[in-house]
Amino acid sequence: MKQRILRIESDTPIVPRAIMEAVCEEAGVWLGQPLPRRWIRELTARANAVYARNPRFRRKVRASGDSGRDYLWAFTRHWLAGLLWERRPQSHTRLPNSYSVGHPLPPKPSVPSRRPKTARRIPPSARLRSPPRSAPGYAFAAAAQFPFQ
Repeated sequence: MKQRILRIESDTPIVPRAIMEAVCEEAGVWLGQPLPRRWIRELTARANAVYARNPRFRRKVRASGDSGRDYLWAFTRHWLAGLLWERRPQSHTRLPNSYSVGHPLPPKPSVPSRRPKTARRIPPSARLRSPPRSAPGYAFAAAAQFPFQ
């Protein structure tokens, strides 16, 4: 007896390829560069593989109303962020951090932000330093604030 392979489109009214195309299009427009079309196939295959093997994911996608579709939409954003991190790190750094956990992209700012995603470390040579103090004969004497000699 052959076991039936579970697929999202055969168990639910959700069409995963449509979601994958929309998420890739959304991110590509936001980044200002098209994403590879083969990523849509990869994301669709991944969604169906997780659906077939993970009962909790299957239950969430089968949920009533729009919640199953929204759940798949959020996971697709998460998986796409992973693909970008792995294959296009420069594009991934331009995405907001919330996208990696499935949140939608915010409206594109009209003026590009120059702030990096993480705080940069200022090199030691560029830091402002206080003028050197005269060193006392003993370090603990300076800490105690009295002359030792």
